[in-house]
Amino acid sequence: MARTVLEQKGYHVIEADSGVSALELWQQHRDAIDLLLTDMVMPGGISGQELARRLLSEKPGLKVIYNSGYTDEMLGENSPLRDNPNFMEKPFGLHQLLKQVRDCLDGVANSNH
Repeated sequence: MARTVLEQKGYHVIEADSGVSALELWQQHRDAIDLLLTDMVMPGGISGQELARRLLSEKPGLKVIYNSGYTDEMLGENSPLRDNPNFMEKPFGLHQLLKQVRDCLDGVANSNH
């Protein structure tokens, strides 16, 4: 649903079903990617935090929005989500998603982890 809403608003979305798949797509589309919207827990053995770390090491200006169904407290004291303005807790509304993406791309919120 997020993909559909973002595309309807004119965003080009490249969707991956796992962290491994996201890394493969990154190699093909790196220059066209300005924002990573990632879940913290994904299949394939690569977390959203690890994925963001790897992509940011290659493209420090990449914007990152994390989302999770787990609260910050559940993820632990060292969670990158603690006090991160670019974190959305699931479930989130479509308006919230669109605002978060626009704010992040515009630099209104913290641009990195």
